[in-house]
Amino acid sequence: MKIKLLFVLSVILLFVTSWTYKTDGSFYYLDNENEVCFERDVLPIFQNNCALSGCHNSESRKEGVVLDSYENIMQSKKGRAIIPYNLKRSKVFKKITEDTKEDRMPPPPNEPLTGEEISIIGKWIMEGAAETKCDTDSKETGNEKTFNEPTEQTDLSPTECDTINLTYNDIKPIIEKNCYKCHSGNSPDELFNLETYSQVKQKGDEGKLFGAINHLPGFKPMPRKSPRLSGCDLDKFNAWLNAGMRE
Repeated sequence: MKIKLLFVLSVILLFVTSWTYKTDGSFYYLDNENEVCFERDVLPIFQNNCALSGCHNSESRKEGVVLDSYENIMQSKKGRAIIPYNLKRSKVFKKITEDTKEDRMPPPPNEPLTGEEISIIGKWIMEGAAETKCDTDSKETGNEKTFNEPTEQTDLSPTECDTINLTYNDIKPIIEKNCYKCHSGNSPDELFNLETYSQVKQKGDEGKLFGAINHLPGFKPMPRKSPRLSGCDLDKFNAWLNAGMRE
């Protein structure tokens, strides 16, 4: 009985010490460096792309949606804009992943969210959509965020996997090996091909390709019914997507 009690107490202590208490009474999680932080990673995406004049800022309130703060985001659409742990029911996530540019947000002529931005929002929702406030050491290079999923360990050293200045020609063999089985020919899965640069870039621009190859929640994993790409193949694909998908 004493051993069991000590075990329970140790678990509670571990849980409590993994959180930091701020002077304003709020808690925020710091220890998991792979966890998405709302204030650092998510809010800037909404503020820079959605909470604009004439759209979803506090003044315009287009369609009753305001995306300029955590409170407003969570209260929009009567609390249905973001549903924690549920991408399909989150109306905001549905809008940023619509198949057509006319339906997708942000609308043209605005640039759509990138694959990694959509993935960050999706990951945040699947982690509970909390108002997390992390330290200032963000994963940024210049003005661009990089969202790096952990890859499986391989025998390749970092110098043997070149992820700099990649073009479509570097990625095409990976696509041919892993994607053509389903997404080529006259009757491709999901009714789309990945046989040409323009077809691949279209899916990349829609924000679904990054989530699919990294097997993120809310995305159909690719390759289907197969393990996630590993090692250098995944590193190259992610680097190419993050760099803008050069032809």
